Parts: sequence; C-alpha cells; structure tokens
Amino acid sequence: MNGPWIRRLPPPLLPVAGFLFIIVLGASALKAFPMADGARLPWIDALFMATSATCVTGLSLYDIGTQFTVWGQGVLLALIQVGGLGIMLLSTVFLMALGRRISFRSRMLLQDTYTHGPSAHLPHLLRNIIVFTLLFEAAGALVLFTRFSHRYPELRALYLAVFHSVSAFCNAGFSLFSDSLTGFRSDVPVNLTMAVLIIVGGIGFLVLHEAAFALRKRKRWRLLSLHTKLSLSTTGALLAAGTLLFLLSEWSDTLAHLPFQTKLLASFFQSVTTRTAGFNSLDFTAMNNETLLATLVLMFIGASPGSTGGGIKTTTVAVLAALSRSRLGGSPCVHAFKRSVPDETLRRAFSVFVLSVVVVLLGTAFLLWSELGQVPYMESRGRFLEILFEATSAFGTVGLSMGATPTLSFWGKCIIISLMFTGRLGPLVIAMAIQPRERRSIYEYAEEPVMIG
Repeated sequence: MNGPWIRRLPPPLLPVAGFLFIIVLGASALKAFPMADGARLPWIDALFMATSATCVTGLSLYDIGTQFTVWGQGVLLALIQVGGLGIMLLSTVFLMALGRRISFRSRMLLQDTYTHGPSAHLPHLLRNIIVFTLLFEAAGALVLFTRFSHRYPELRALYLAVFHSVSAFCNAGFSLFSDSLTGFRSDVPVNLTMAVLIIVGGIGFLVLHEAAFALRKRKRWRLLSLHTKLSLSTTGALLAAGTLLFLLSEWSDTLAHLPFQTKLLASFFQSVTTRTAGFNSLDFTAMNNETLLATLVLMFIGASPGSTGGGIKTTTVAVLAALSRSRLGGSPCVHAFKRSVPDETLRRAFSVFVLSVVVVLLGTAFLLWSELGQVPYMESRGRFLEILFEATSAFGTVGLSMGATPTLSFWGKCIIISLMFTGRLGPLVIAMAIQPRERRSIYEYAEEPVMIG
C-alpha cells in the first residue's frame, strides 16, 4: 500500500483504489467459504455481497442468517466494519503504528473526509473516531444482548447483538433475521437502541466530537460550527417529518392492526432507517405509493458528511434550501444560523445534487434495460417503481428493497454494484478522480442573458 504507484495516484483516487482492493479481497474470501448447503457462491454474487458490505449498503441476494455459515457472516461483518470506518482511516492507523510518516496529501485528504477543514490534529482525530465507534458499538451490543438473550441461548444472543450493533452503527442494514427487525417491531429497547446507533453512525464523527465538547461548556449551541448546526437541525427535521409521514400515510395500511405505541415506534424506526440504514420493521412491499415516494426522497438525501451513511447528505440539502430561500427572498447572500455560506460550498452542493440525480437516473435506465428489456408497459406494471426504488437504495447505500434484489440478472447485479460503489464514495469524488487537470483560460467570452422559466 506504500509502493511507488500508490504515491503517484491523485488524492481522489486513493479511497477509490482502497475500496476496490477491499471489495475484491472480500469477494475472494466469500468465494472461498462454502455456504450453509455446501455450495460455493458464484463470482458475481460474491462480488455483489462484498460490495454491499464494504459500501455498507445492505442489499442482499441471499438470506445471510440461514444461507451463510458463521464464517461467511464473519467476512461480511469485517467488511461492514472496514467500510464504516473507511479504508483510508485503517490504512493511516496501520502506518502510524509502524512509526512511518504520513504524507501531507494523505493527511489533508483524511481530514477533509472527516472534518470541514484542515485544522484538526490528526492523531487526536483518529483516536476520537475509533473510540466513538468502539464505545457506541459495545454499548449497543450490550443492550441488544439483554433483549436477545430472552429468545436465544447466551452465546447466540451475544453473536446476534454484536453483529446487529456493528451493522446498525455502520448503517449497513445487514440482519441475521430473515424478516430484518419485523419480529421486534414492538420491542422498545431493541428499536430505540438500533435507532440511536443508526443516528449516531449517520450524523458524522465531527458532529459527535463537537457535540460532546459543547455539552461540557455553557452557551452550547454557540460553540457549534455551522456544519454541525446544519447537520443536527436537518437530521432532526427529517426524523420528525419522516415519523409523521409514516404514521399518517400507513395508519390504515401496514400499521392498521397495531396498537398506537407500536404504530408510533414503527413509524419512528422507519424514519430513522430509511435515510441510510436499511433495516425494516414494516413490510415495504405492502406500503402505499405516497409512502414509497417519500421513502425515495429520504433515501436520496441520506446521512451527514463524514459519517458511515450515504446519499447526497443532509448538509447538501440544507445548503440548497438556504440558497433557494435567499434567491426567492431577493437576498444576494446565502446565510444560515447568522453565518454566510461561501460560494464554493454552494457550487459543491449543487454539483453533488446534479451528479447524484444523473447517476440515479442512468442507473434506473440501465436497470430497466437489463431487467425488463422489450417487455411492454402493460406487462410490467409496478416494476418501474421497484427498479427506481432499487437504484435509489443502492446509490444512497440504504439497503431497502421491494423484493427486486434476488431476481436481478447478471447485468442488473453489475449495475447495482456500480451504484453502491458510486454512492459510497460520492459522485463528486468519482468526478474529481477522473476529471482532467484544471487549465487557466486565456480568454473569456462576452456575457449574454438567457430566458429562464
């Protein structure tokens, strides 16, 4: 990992190369271990599962709780943990342990991934990321163990608790239960523990670090950066809106026969998990169209920057909302929480949004071609929504599905793999990795207005 060819790689290509290496390594390991029935995974299926685990997505071609052995499940769990923390973080820790110096380029790239500026002290930053992760995963596993031990033997309960705690904190969505968490939808401790793990893992390490520091000081809100304020406020607004939406739209459908407390709990849990985690306590195939439409929007938005989740990120949506508000209000400046948003941030937010829309639309178009081909519309009703749902879930690294994943063709699996990989690294990172070097223009053209609207 420290060879001459690595040193020559542009900074945006480092995480791309790192994730590709881990995915291929994980696929080889999954291929080596037989399944529960003794059969071997086809190579494309092993690559799909390794990509889904490393990119912490959760889309699965198999019921891993029954069709995978403990060894196969262990490989997936290791890939989930590596993907959640980021291959670059683990590589940096390894180099620091060997006493080697980290290049300035790698230092800046790592800090840009987990913070909003280069001011963070790297060893302190790495320590906080690892400590936060291990503490929350351990605490989550402890609470889950107390609940799972009522249904399973202690050793099995401990294994289930650790697996689901790591999967939840890393926002992976992989579950060893065939129905995900549907069997626990009325269990308050399990739902709330999983929800807290998902929220903490999807809020971003910088936000956790600043929030922990601010809790020890007075005037706590004023101590937070604009990034943290936007992440917290947008996350809270999406959680509240999602809970209300699920509660109202599914009241007479998937929530119809549940008591009010379970209805509220299930609505809140779906609001949490829909944006990035992929667990479910309700049947998405039985939901109505308006709920599925809102789910598509939540999946597309995703988690916060520097977190274990995907999507276009909460701060991107917040910045675009602030931009729209200022333009509609006639203000030349974009501001939020009494701070102005830099033009460079606005351009990046707009670029992320546009590129993400293009990626999802192209992915959906290719899936329509690979899965439906020349099938007429009248013979494929409902399939368009399933495929759009699948593409959005893959790009947002969510892992929710309406049942299309196990039926994917060879090319369909390849397309979903590409969407998961792109969604995990971010379309802007991919674009930066392949874009040509910036050149200065020796001249500029005259301006001319264009009629809009």
